[in-house]
Amino acid sequence: MIPNWLAIVIAVVGLLGTVLGVLGISGYIGERAKYKANKANRKEEAEEEAVEAAKKKELQDTVRGVFQEEMKPIEIKLNNITAEIADIKKDLADNTIGTVTMLRDRMKAILDECRDAGYASTGTKANWHELYGTYKSLGGNHFKEYVDAWREELDELPVAAIKKTRKTTKTPETK
Repeated sequence: MIPNWLAIVIAVVGLLGTVLGVLGISGYIGERAKYKANKANRKEEAEEEAVEAAKKKELQDTVRGVFQEEMKPIEIKLNNITAEIADIKKDLADNTIGTVTMLRDRMKAILDECRDAGYASTGTKANWHELYGTYKSLGGNHFKEYVDAWREELDELPVAAIKKTRKTTKTPETK
């Protein structure tokens, strides 16, 4: 037989081994459970984030679609305004061309009148030079050699004073 003290030592060592084994296994199982729980939590969080991202994208797509739908009338108006602006620019260019032509014609007519009269008043010269300035500012340079020669010719004409005539008023005779 085994002496008592040896049986007690074997029992204590066995008990100690069993307790340590149980503690080790329970610790391992606890850590494993924590790991699995963390892994499941991370997976759940990733799924939630994916769901949130999908919801956010869906909301963005919906808002974008509504915005685009609402913008269509504005885009149509902008296109119409752009077309109207282009028409206005064309009309303005055509108007400028016509104005330049009329200014040139008026300057030529004034010069012809002054040439026929043999003189030009200071007022007529000043008016002609104002027409010439407007003509140039509107881009009227394609007849430059003629118009500049007209200016020189007008400037060389003698200046005549404007003659004022006196009007007399006749009163009816009273009886």
